[in-house]
Amino acid sequence: MLTWYQWLILGLVPPLILSLYFLKLRRVPLEVPSTYLWTKTVEDMHVNSIWQRLRNNLLLWLQLLIVLILMIACLRPGCTGEKLSGDRFIFLVDKSASMSATDTESGITRLEEAKNQIYTLIDRMKSSDAAMVISFSDTEGVDQSYTKNKAILKRKVKSIKATHQGSDINRALVAATGLANPGRTSDKLSSTDVQVADALAATMYIFSDGAIKDVSKYAPGELTAIYQPVGAVKPVSNIGITTFSVNDQLDTGGSIEAFVRLQNSGFDSKTVEVSLYIGDQLTDADTVTVPGREIAEANMSLGANSRLADIGQSPPGGLSLKFDLTSVAAVLESAAPIRFKIDAPDDYLLDNEAYCVLNPSRLTNILVVTDYNPALKLASSTDRLKKIANVKFSERSFLKEKEYQTNAALGVYDLIIFDQCSPETMPACNTVFLSSLPPGEDWKFTEELEITPIIYTNNSHPVMFDVQMQNVSILYGQVIEGPKGSTNLVESIAGSVIAIGPRSGFEDIVVGFPMILYEEDGETPYNTDWHKKPSFPFFMQNIIRTLGSGSRFNSLRANRPGNPVKIKPRYPYEEIDVKNPEGGQQSLQQQPNKSFVYNKTADTGIYSVSEKGSSEVDQLFAVNLLDRLESDIAVRDELKLGYESIKGNSTREPARRDFWTFLAFFALAILTLEWIIYNRRVFI
Repeated sequence: MLTWYQWLILGLVPPLILSLYFLKLRRVPLEVPSTYLWTKTVEDMHVNSIWQRLRNNLLLWLQLLIVLILMIACLRPGCTGEKLSGDRFIFLVDKSASMSATDTESGITRLEEAKNQIYTLIDRMKSSDAAMVISFSDTEGVDQSYTKNKAILKRKVKSIKATHQGSDINRALVAATGLANPGRTSDKLSSTDVQVADALAATMYIFSDGAIKDVSKYAPGELTAIYQPVGAVKPVSNIGITTFSVNDQLDTGGSIEAFVRLQNSGFDSKTVEVSLYIGDQLTDADTVTVPGREIAEANMSLGANSRLADIGQSPPGGLSLKFDLTSVAAVLESAAPIRFKIDAPDDYLLDNEAYCVLNPSRLTNILVVTDYNPALKLASSTDRLKKIANVKFSERSFLKEKEYQTNAALGVYDLIIFDQCSPETMPACNTVFLSSLPPGEDWKFTEELEITPIIYTNNSHPVMFDVQMQNVSILYGQVIEGPKGSTNLVESIAGSVIAIGPRSGFEDIVVGFPMILYEEDGETPYNTDWHKKPSFPFFMQNIIRTLGSGSRFNSLRANRPGNPVKIKPRYPYEEIDVKNPEGGQQSLQQQPNKSFVYNKTADTGIYSVSEKGSSEVDQLFAVNLLDRLESDIAVRDELKLGYESIKGNSTREPARRDFWTFLAFFALAILTLEWIIYNRRVFI
């Protein structure tokens, strides 16, 4: 602002301009032979006063306008605005499935609303500021590294597309904190600890609805995190499918049932119509009421609903259903896609449909290589396993025959059990080794054991489900050391006695103790009483169902959007075609393990597999979201990163926005116009 005397000087300018237009020229008398041609000059000679009548003049008004604008500019007009704090920014954009919800005030998706907010932030960056863009779902991607170019930043933000995947911010945080908190390097020999690079402070803006997986570790360092919630602040209502699977008929006495779990993220109960399709045919339909968050299902009268699964009451906000498919599966001749649909429009449609595949019955091919093991033969020949597996027993000499070598190389067998023997090369299938090691140096016996008690069983692994080993006695055994990535299933005091490890798309189990001891006198005493325990038949059933592909429903395998899917065709094709739900097709080459890996599972739906160039479908597989976190589309007002809780608020700080610079440029433009008009009048 100007001082009082400066305002006084500036205030005298308009009167001075006006006075110049009141003045008139004093003419100098001229003597000429004739005054006829000089009438105007003669008239001016008759005027003696210094002032003249003020005339309407465009230049006068322009000059006064310039002074007026400059005076207003000196008053520093402006308004309360917003600014960005700092000079380095990171924009983290959630592109998970829930960001496709259309509950925003403008009716656009949450992702588009987040983009619009980022555009505003980019516009308010100073020319010296730099920013980067990272988008994330359950994977992360650095869309744009640090740049000062606003146009590039906006273009990269615009190119971000929503996915059908869940939300995991952990790896995105690792990428974001990498520059703000550089690591250190040390030398053990010299005992030095050197900072790799200087820490560069940055402000990280997280645009999300808050439906992310827990962040266990987060060290902000020089990074300041600000959470911007995106979505409706009012209570939302969404009915979504969070579970859809088909049971294994071994667990139900031969019947086949589809189980569905519905989730209501709203506070009020909602009645919806549901439909079940097998192929394109409507198989079943019903109208159900899904309770809201605050309504306990125990207080509802649900006895009339025949669809309720007989597995106990569902928790608040959800409902479990089941459908009988036994009659449909009995006449099934080829793989059939199953689709469950909620016929109720809402703000979030990605969880209104779910898929699985019902395959025709196919027995799993199991080869057991043993000279004598009655316990193994008995456990592999139960009525339950006969329903899913074709078990063939062969002596150890069979490993030398061409039939075995050919079938093992082509992947004819789904699972091979080697009892105290090993092949020359590993077969193209999963394996179990009883008191023997796979060829190679990946597996080792490290220590011999005698009268070994079991102290730990890893029941979280599918192979050890319902298998209790603490009461099993072992006379002789060996400690196992597996390859990188192996998991201990059973441990003794000295170490692991049963372990499972990966092998190029397959899995191998090694048991460090034999069931039978082959003695020189021909006797074959038992080395363990495991065969007398119920856990042994359970163990055999689990390995056949888990490693032998014994289930006829690949819905039991969790195929999530974005995750690779391992494909093993019924026949040893060298090349296959995979068609996605949108009709796009990709060809895959066979891997050394006789299987294929498909990585483009971006969309939910049914994918088909066929031999390259053939129209006959070999198999189908389903990809589903089925994520309770993504289906609960309520916007979280707080984001927890490690031990730090970040409240959702505005991403900008209040600041005054001055307009005097714009007024000054406007005054300069008018001055230029005045100069042009004046010169045109002079020369016309």
